[in-house]
Parts: sequence; C-alpha cells; structure tokens
Amino acid sequence: MSSPADSQVDATFSSGRSASKHRPTAGQVTIVAAVALVLHGPALVRKAALNSDEATIAVIARMMRHGARLYTSAVDRKPPGAFVVYRLLEPLFGSWTLAAGRWVALLFSVIAMWLLGFEANRRWPDVSPFAVALIGVIAFALLPAEDSRAVGFELLATLPAVAAFVLGARRRFLLAGIALGIAALFKQPMLLGAVPLAVQVLFVRNSPREDRWVRRLLLLGMTGLATAATVLAGLIPFGLRNAWGWYAGVGDNYLGGTHITSVLIVTLEQLGSFAGLTMGLLILAVYGAFSGSAGSGRGAGAPRRPQLDIVVWLVASLLATAIGLRFILHYFDQVLPALVLCVAPVLADPRRLFARQRWLPRFALLWLVGGVAFSAWTLFNPNLFHDLPRVDPVARAIDALTTPGQRIFVWGQAPEIYWTSNRDPATRYPHIAFITGVTPKRPGVPAYVLSKKGAAAILLGDLERNRPALIADAAIEAVRGGDRYPLVTSPIAAWVAANYCEIEVVDSIRLLSPCRP
Repeated sequence: MSSPADSQVDATFSSGRSASKHRPTAGQVTIVAAVALVLHGPALVRKAALNSDEATIAVIARMMRHGARLYTSAVDRKPPGAFVVYRLLEPLFGSWTLAAGRWVALLFSVIAMWLLGFEANRRWPDVSPFAVALIGVIAFALLPAEDSRAVGFELLATLPAVAAFVLGARRRFLLAGIALGIAALFKQPMLLGAVPLAVQVLFVRNSPREDRWVRRLLLLGMTGLATAATVLAGLIPFGLRNAWGWYAGVGDNYLGGTHITSVLIVTLEQLGSFAGLTMGLLILAVYGAFSGSAGSGRGAGAPRRPQLDIVVWLVASLLATAIGLRFILHYFDQVLPALVLCVAPVLADPRRLFARQRWLPRFALLWLVGGVAFSAWTLFNPNLFHDLPRVDPVARAIDALTTPGQRIFVWGQAPEIYWTSNRDPATRYPHIAFITGVTPKRPGVPAYVLSKKGAAAILLGDLERNRPALIADAAIEAVRGGDRYPLVTSPIAAWVAANYCEIEVVDSIRLLSPCRP
C-alpha cells in the first residue's frame, strides 16, 4: 500500500503525460529574450565591475591565463566553475570580459527559466511554459543590480541546479546527480539540492514489489555517488588536495567572532529586503496555494498547490542562503527558481487571475512592476544600494607608472584596481579578506579576528618572492571601509616601510614604489 507522500509525488510524475496544448512559439521565445535584454541592458554594455566578486573572478582568470594554478598560486574559497568560465572568456574579450560574462550568465538564467516552464507545463498541462519563463526572467531582475545583474556564483549555478531538479522529476536520477555536481562546482551550497532530489528518488514508485524501498535506497546511493564523483572530477585538474581544502573551507574561521545580536539584525535586515523586493512573487505563490483556481484539471475551483518536491526544494534553497549566517542578497538567487515554480500553478489563466474583481493578484502584479522599476534604477545608479569604489583614476596612474607584465599589490578590498589597471597581483590573493578577516555582514567584528590562519605569513612570502613594482594603499574609508585595517598597522607594515616609499596620492590612495638607494 502506498503512502500519502507516495501518492502526492507519484502525481507529480504522471500529471503531465498528456499532450500539452501550450507549445512555445518563436514569437514567445523572442519576447522572453527581449524582456531579459531590456531588464539587463545597461549591465550588458558596462565594462566596470558591479561588485567585488566579478572583479575577483576576472582577476583570477587572468592570473590563470598567465600561468597561475587555481588554488595554488591564485586562490579563493569559491569553486572553480566561475573561474573556468572567465578563463575561457578573458582571452577573447579582454577588458570587455565582465560584460561578456554577464551575457553568459543571462543566457544561463533564461534557459533555466524555460526548463522550469516546461516542467510546470508537464505538472499542470494548462500552464503555459511561456508564462512561467517570462515570470522567471522578471524574478531574476528584482534584486539590486549588484545582486541580479552582476555575474555571481549563484547565478551561474542556476542552470545546472534547475536541470538537476527537472531531471530528477523526470526520473533521470543519475543525470540529475551529475547536474547537481556541476551546480556545486559553481557554488557549494547548491549541494542542498540533494534534499529535493532525494525526495524525488524515494517517493516515486519504481516497482510494486515489496522490496521497492531497497531499490529506491540503492538508486539514491548511486545518485549521490554521481554527484560526489562530478564534484571530485571538477576539482582534480587543480590538485585535489589544495582544491578540496579551499572548496570545503578547511582552516577557515568563517563563523568566528560573531554575536547572536548582530547575526539576528543582519538576518532580519536581509530577509526583510528580499521579502520586500520579491513580495509580488510571494503573494502569488501563497494565493495559488490557498485559493481556488478554475480549470486546474481536478475540478473547477480546486487549488493547485505546489507538490512535495517543490516545497522541499524551496525550503532547502532557503537553508542554503543561511550557510555562513550572512544572508547577502545575491545568495537568494538560489531561492528564485523554486519560488517561480511555486507561482507557476496560478498562471494557467492570467487574464482571469488578474481580473478586476481579484484585487490581491493585481496588487502582486503592481508590486512586481515596482520591484522591477527599483532594480532598473540601481542599474543606472549602482551606488544607490551598494558602495562601489572609484578606481579609474588610480588605475590610470598605475598604468602610467608601471609597464604591462609587471605585478602590483593592493592593500585594500579592491580587486577592481587589479582588473582595471590590467596588472596581476604579486601574491596569490586577489583580495586581502583572508588576511584582514573583514567580511561583509559581520558588523562590529574587529580586523584580524576572522583572518585565515597563516594567510599573513603566506602573503609576506609571496611579496618577498615577487616584489611588486608598485603598492597601492587603498585601505581608506571610501574603499569598502578600509580605514578599519590601515596599512601602517598591518602584518606587512614593517616590510613595506623598509622597502617602499610613497610617490603619489590619487583620490586618497597612496602609491608606493621601491625606495631608491
């Protein structure tokens, strides 16, 4: 006898077997692409970074092109996926690599939204894939530009993560495991996608025999092995020991120095911001779950609630944003696909849904329009929601004072200086967060409390071996609050004072070159 959970998820896998009346047309594909281009337009022709992650990825990719080995002579705690993508783009696009990366990320997200549309149509045949893809593209344009248009690890991971869920829903479990592993090679918390995948494996009836649970558990184990093997295969080319240490955060003091009060404040602030920006989607999802909807295929007025695996996917995605207890807004990109699928059932008849007598869906639509307008505003005013350092003048000065191929060092959280000046770091670190321990959403934690063990000594060794042609002291308030860790009190202060002398000041950023005898 099957359980209620079996019945619910079995319905998931059988509901879309009838022929769909909603086949996407070329016009619909064009409309979705056009909307995506309009919503992301200014970012697609912007050469400058929209956040420090973009600059870090691009700098490491260029270091790799110049011979550095990821996780050895160019390091970050992020998985290799994004660095590999930029490594392929950088030789082709040069200074336009950041813009090219945004085109790639946008293409990934549009394809992912169409996959969600097809999956929604399979579950609810009266739901148009076009409507779901369109609402999905809008959903990914609701957060501020730094979190929605910048190339982020979560954004690049969206397509394989969605593919893993859709493949799991269609019983292609081994392929789903591989896709999940690929997603985790872009962002580690995507591994929590294993939870909804496990639901899909365990609650689909493979055989009427009494031993079906043994078969399901065996299949679950094979799926997990496929995911693990994919992750390991992606790390091996970079040296498994070093790559795994950075991938798994071995030796990190990521949660040290935190206080419950500050964590609660950050949590409420960031969750509140996300809820406020996506309130239109949240209202539609709740409305669809608890209100009647004609033509659902189960009787007029019957609610079309999201099925078990979708709900589990949404919860797992929310938990993924909580890892590290920082809740930075772009972390929530990994929640949006599940949220879009929760909204999908109410899109069966948009004209009826947004009819005049139904004020709540119309209010949600109005909120969505407002959210998109706000997000578009941040495209033209990136500093409105986030502070971006002004690096062009100092980059021009560095370009004038050094020659191509020479290495420099930036003391300050500004990898944009490396990228814009077209100079590689004289160290394996593209930023100094590992040395200072200063990290976003950790208010009140003094510098060096969260430093990675041994990072300062490694930095000093790198600088000794590869003496930079120039040092930029960008530890100033205008550069992401760098006045919290001035160079004169840093672990490398004595070495810098003994070997380098100030030659110029540009926008309060001191430039130092080797002292003449």
